[in-house]
Amino acid sequence: MKCNGEILDVNEAFHLRFGYLPRDLIGKKFSVLFTEKDREINKPERELQNVNAQGSANDENFIVHKDGSKLWVTGESVLIENAEGEACIIKVVHNIHAQKQLERFLLESHEFIESIFDSITDSGLLLLDSSIKVIKVNRAFIEMFHLAKEPEKNCRLSDLDNEFWLRPDVRQAVVNFLVSNTGESKNFDLGAGEGETVKINLQAKLIEGVAGNERKLLVIIKRI
Repeated sequence: MKCNGEILDVNEAFHLRFGYLPRDLIGKKFSVLFTEKDREINKPERELQNVNAQGSANDENFIVHKDGSKLWVTGESVLIENAEGEACIIKVVHNIHAQKQLERFLLESHEFIESIFDSITDSGLLLLDSSIKVIKVNRAFIEMFHLAKEPEKNCRLSDLDNEFWLRPDVRQAVVNFLVSNTGESKNFDLGAGEGETVKINLQAKLIEGVAGNERKLLVIIKRI
């Protein structure tokens, strides 16, 4: 976009995730993507001020999808110049709506709803009890670790059919997640076959038990 926030173009990924075609947005101010509430507090203007003054800016807020729904995103805006010295702003946007839904759910309730758990398709989810036995995984977890079938309930991490979960450093990280009682995050290399590796991030959220129920540990695994 221009330095005043006028949209110059959007890529195909933006169209696929937020519904807008380039012709829907080109020539309009990027503030049209913000919620009415965020526009009332001048959030788009403040973002432009920051990126024009500092060269970059980060944000986390809603984007209004073309269908009118609101999606949580995180973004980074960077001020650049072309060969002719003309300045413009590139904004990279990541859809984090599913993760935000899950985080909000965990804060508001101690009960799991199957539809919410299984709606997370871009991150692997592993739910463990206080003795580090498996309660549940989602489909993305099964696919990420190439498991032949869904793990049996109450199986151990060492029973998962992937050598990643046999690694002492991974098992120690999970133990640390459980005892630290704070949000934790750690990166690992994961074998991807034929000698290749991919980097993944393990983020843990501790769910304190209520009414006599023990604590549980939710591990969110994302490729980075």
